[in-house]
Amino acid sequence: MMTETEATKLIKQAELTQPKLTKHFMQVVHDQDLSHAYLFSGFAGLGKLELAKTVAMRLFCKNVQPNGMPCGACNECVRIAKNEHPDVMLVEPEGQSIKVHQIRTLKQEFSKSAVEGNRKVFIINGADLMTNGAANSLLKFIEEPVGNVNSFLLTDDYHKILPTIQSRTQLVEFPKIDSQLLIKYAESKQLTKTALNLVLQLTSDVMFIDRLCEDNWLISMKQQVESWFSMLSKGDYQAFTLIQTNFLPLLRDREDQKVTIEMMCLIFRDVFNVKFKNTPASELAFGNIYDLISQMANHLSDNQLICIIDDILESAKKQQINVSFQNILEVITLDCLNQIKE
Repeated sequence: MMTETEATKLIKQAELTQPKLTKHFMQVVHDQDLSHAYLFSGFAGLGKLELAKTVAMRLFCKNVQPNGMPCGACNECVRIAKNEHPDVMLVEPEGQSIKVHQIRTLKQEFSKSAVEGNRKVFIINGADLMTNGAANSLLKFIEEPVGNVNSFLLTDDYHKILPTIQSRTQLVEFPKIDSQLLIKYAESKQLTKTALNLVLQLTSDVMFIDRLCEDNWLISMKQQVESWFSMLSKGDYQAFTLIQTNFLPLLRDREDQKVTIEMMCLIFRDVFNVKFKNTPASELAFGNIYDLISQMANHLSDNQLICIIDDILESAKKQQINVSFQNILEVITLDCLNQIKE
């Protein structure tokens, strides 16, 4: 049995999220009819980067499978998946944007001959985050590509891309993942009903579901958020201690930080849904503590609840600008306690 590589995982993700588009592009490559520039547009989690890399693997693969897919095991496929192939370049935002020097570096690399063949591929992930200077620099390059170059620009919304770039690329709009397919995949993780609800509210990305469930992280953090919420409901300032002792050790990176804040927001959205919509426990992300959520719904006024949710969303913005995450969680906790104890 072949060991699953990072490359085979990417291919699997592309086939799972966008089976029709993946099959289409494999046929286009087979027919040698690939356009020089594509604009992939669609929400996060729809497989844009995975498909772009799968196309790149298919172009360079040394052992194309009978079904037309790249093998995911040869040296070419493996290096492309790891961003180590000299003729395939991935550009992503530095901080909050893609800067002009990144595009200039890309142009310099692609002005050279291909290292290992006669083709080069570049992928710009988050193309809508290019600065004006970067976008204009890229425009000139797309207008007059040097040699055999294929480009893939990835964006959540093609309307954010310069019209002049749009006109020089072939737009591919990514359809949403079939909801039943996503539910079935999440169910394969053997989650409880409420944990399943939580996953489906956090993401529509099957690979991100894998990440959330890795080492039981989702369940562990969900339990801590529930404990935090329980302390808040009692006006217990030990909620601050919980952040330092229980939350922070679970956080692996900034992505975990973002999800943690989203979970804090979702537990109060559950309160909102119980208060205003009488949503049953089976449809909540934290339905296993329904009685506590119902008590909070009865305790908080409409304005207090809305203020708490707004405060959490506002604090979430600070996570994007490198403010101390412990400080962010403590501010959220203090804001919640102030509203709850009024």
